[in-house]
Amino acid sequence: MIGERFTRAAREAVHQAVVQAERLDAPEIGPEHLALALLDAPVLAEFSLEHDEVVDAFAAARRKGGLSDADTEALRRLGIDVDQIVASVERTHGEGALAGVPGRRRRRFFGNHLPFTAAAKKTLERSLVEARDLGHSTLGQEHLLLALLAERGLVAEVLGARGVSYVEVRKRVARSPR
Repeated sequence: MIGERFTRAAREAVHQAVVQAERLDAPEIGPEHLALALLDAPVLAEFSLEHDEVVDAFAAARRKGGLSDADTEALRRLGIDVDQIVASVERTHGEGALAGVPGRRRRRFFGNHLPFTAAAKKTLERSLVEARDLGHSTLGQEHLLLALLAERGLVAEVLGARGVSYVEVRKRVARSPR
């Protein structure tokens, strides 16, 4: 089973992802929540990330219904102004109306736990591949981060804009002694 190979720190990161999702009143645990849980991970310490800046970037994307800056720009090229749509929706339904689904009943399983999104599950599976490919017998926070960065999407975009790339993290993880 995948969880047996997790280090204590990796298990704690997954637990903190659950905490982040609950704190944000999210209906499911997604890659963004895993990323937020990893912001203080040692592998990210070398990048000097501004914690609040990353949190704000994810909040801005949530406000736009989860759209990344790349998504927003692609829609803008098609003549769709996402910021204008968000403003209109918020005028009608209140600030942050697209950020979540308030009032929607959360799907909870196995003892009232939030479920993981398909993307978050894929991240957990990919982290095992990252550990194996690096020849590591256990799965740590660094492998979770690599899995998040390997996928195109909001997490890779937000961290990439701050100098955190898959290639750079992988080089650092491969160099570090285990």
